[in-house]
Amino acid sequence: MIHIWATVEISDLEKFIGVFATAGAKARRKHGSRSSRVFTVPGHPNQVRVLFEWESREAFDGFLNDPEVRATMQSSGTVGRPDFLILDALTDLPG
Repeated sequence: MIHIWATVEISDLEKFIGVFATAGAKARRKHGSRSSRVFTVPGHPNQVRVLFEWESREAFDGFLNDPEVRATMQSSGTVGRPDFLILDALTDLPG
C-alpha cells in the first residue's frame, strides 16, 4: 500500500468537491484507491491538498494514465496537472 499527497489547483471548491465525491470517486475505486481526505489551505482558496491511500504504485499509475480520469479532473475545475508526492509509510505511533 502507498500514500499519495496531492497538491491541486482548482477554479471553484464547490465544483471540485461535487465531482471529486461522485465521478472522481468512481474512477478512483476502479483503479484501486482505498481512501482519500481533502484539505483546504488557509490563505489559498484555489488550492486543495488530498491524501490518498492506494493499493499499489502500479494501480495509481493506471489511474493517472486513464483518459477518462483526465476528463474527470478537467470537469472538476482542476487547473493544470496536480502535483503528486508518493509516500511510503514508515511507522504508526500513538499520540
